Amino acid sequence: MNKNFDIAALVDDLEPVNPMQQKIPLVFLAAITFMATALVIWAQGMRADVLAGHPDEMFLIRAGVLLLLGSATGYAVTSMASPAVGRSQNGWQVALAAAAVFPLAAIVVASTGDVGPAISAMESGMRCMSYSLIAATATAVPMVVWLRKGAPSSPGRAGWLTGIASGGLGAFAYNLHCPFNNVVYIGLWYSLSILICAIIGRLVVPRLIRW
Repeated sequence: MNKNFDIAALVDDLEPVNPMQQKIPLVFLAAITFMATALVIWAQGMRADVLAGHPDEMFLIRAGVLLLLGSATGYAVTSMASPAVGRSQNGWQVALAAAAVFPLAAIVVASTGDVGPAISAMESGMRCMSYSLIAATATAVPMVVWLRKGAPSSPGRAGWLTGIASGGLGAFAYNLHCPFNNVVYIGLWYSLSILICAIIGRLVVPRLIRW
């Protein structure tokens, strides 16, 4: 056995690698979200109260929660590409808890029999889901690409979070057009859109990011 083990020989062919900069996918994510929102407004128009400069309080809450959910979860996804000991990625849990208020409130209100336009405006609800899913697909691209470049330790969780993040941002894009402020409508159609995105993310993303 050769005991003259040369450690230097092992590193002769190594080259320095630039560290992954998390801001890169976040910038792309923000840009795609902005473009998706602009396309929705171009295709469907903007809410009348927003155009008038007097947005409804429910719209502001909904928009804020969706943006918080998409942003916090998107940040967690991009962080998963470079796992590190001691790094906290729990902000998305707080955002998800805040977003869960809508479906819970919808259940409470619907139990009284007041469903508002949630069922009668089914065509609008389906349009909400369609546009949200299309926008979500676009916003998922930079996250999936970044995960492929990195080394996520939990592909399954990365899939869930990618779906939730893209679903939140996709719903936010359509939210600028959606004229409904009813909590049952929001709790049903917006929650359903994000849930579908989360399931698709869990099923598809792990296969795309595994080497």
